[in-house]
Amino acid sequence: MRSLRKTGQVLRLFSAVAPEWSLTEIARELGVSTSGAFDLADGLTRIGLLQRVTRGRYRLGPLAATLGRVLNDSSALVAASRPVLEGLVADYGETGFVTVLDGGRLTVVESVEGTRALRVAADVLKGAMPLHETPTGMLHLAAAGEARQADYAVQHAEARPPMLPPGRRAEAYASMAAAGFAAGELARERDIAAVAASIRNHAGEAFAAVSLYVPRTRHEAQPRAFRTIVTEAAQRITAELCDGPSRKLPRPVAEYGEA
Repeated sequence: MRSLRKTGQVLRLFSAVAPEWSLTEIARELGVSTSGAFDLADGLTRIGLLQRVTRGRYRLGPLAATLGRVLNDSSALVAASRPVLEGLVADYGETGFVTVLDGGRLTVVESVEGTRALRVAADVLKGAMPLHETPTGMLHLAAAGEARQADYAVQHAEARPPMLPPGRRAEAYASMAAAGFAAGELARERDIAAVAASIRNHAGEAFAAVSLYVPRTRHEAQPRAFRTIVTEAAQRITAELCDGPSRKLPRPVAEYGEA
């Protein structure tokens, strides 16, 4: 814990007005010896949080920049998605999620639980649910590219329930990626259906997804309405991220009822 505090103290020294520090300056600010400052700076350099620019002088490293971008992207995604999810719940009463792919895991960035008497609990995606067991995860895999898909297939070759047969995977991924949409039952919870649509960044790349998790019988009664609802939600979040505040999209009342 003490070393973690020292690490935090080192990183907090760096700012826009003081982007570069020498070992002597770090040692003086932290009240440690120069050799102690070197040990801290060297450890942080090895993992990419610092980089040595000249002998004995350091700046923030590439990992710090990456983490900063992740934080900014995540914060912007939460800010853009929260009101859209709340609007979905207010209009339709179904449980909504915004997710990203973190390595090989599905990570929930934001969620709002539904309000209907019969609804899916917001903890349905908690834990280590394999990606291929939910349409949301499959949609993320579809956007991740062939290399990530191949790695995932190797890692889950013995999965039960199994993945799609090898001969069908490429076509299924390509179809989902092109449509930016996936829907179907959960592999282990067949009374629950998920409907997911891709959220895109400024470059038009799918990097997140918005999804509704609903009782399967409700989805089966109105699959096109759910697709419209989720696709419009994804478009709205994308617009918020790329273009700023967007117009409120109309609720497709004619398509969605109380089934």
